[in-house]
Amino acid sequence: MTLADLLSELKALDAGSALVFEASGKPIGAGYHVTELRHSESTGIDCGGTVERWSEARLQLLDGAGNAHMRVEKFVGILEQSLARLPALADVPVMVEFAPENVGLQLLELGQPLARDEGVFVALRAARAICKPAHRSQSSGAAASGCCGASTVQNACCGSHASAAQESACCA
Repeated sequence: MTLADLLSELKALDAGSALVFEASGKPIGAGYHVTELRHSESTGIDCGGTVERWSEARLQLLDGAGNAHMRVEKFVGILEQSLARLPALADVPVMVEFAPENVGLQLLELGQPLARDEGVFVALRAARAICKPAHRSQSSGAAASGCCGASTVQNACCGSHASAAQESACCA
């Protein structure tokens, strides 16, 4: 999901509703705070030796201890102002940084906003680690590039079953 997607979906819902983010099936604290919206350009190298560049956005939420959740209209205003001042945030994948009781920061994925029980609820789901070469090959149906593929779990050069020689031969 992108911040532009989130903004569009929230605008279609009741602006006066409470916006409740849920982590591990429980609402985060009322009085939460949007501490930061961040755009990053990243460069990385995967276990198959492929160098990639990508852009991403982060939405950081500080757990709250207030009496009421932020209203949809206030959150929409924060997004609109932020996207106007930093347009690069709009159309790149966004992840949420959140820590229950502000301890143990986690990287989470945004679910679709859903209207229910006089509020708008957005699930925050745990992000998964992936092997990019294996993921690319599964997505395209092609053979895996580099050293990883469907057999990665059993005998890949980059996994726990790899010898030091195998890892130095093909893993970054």
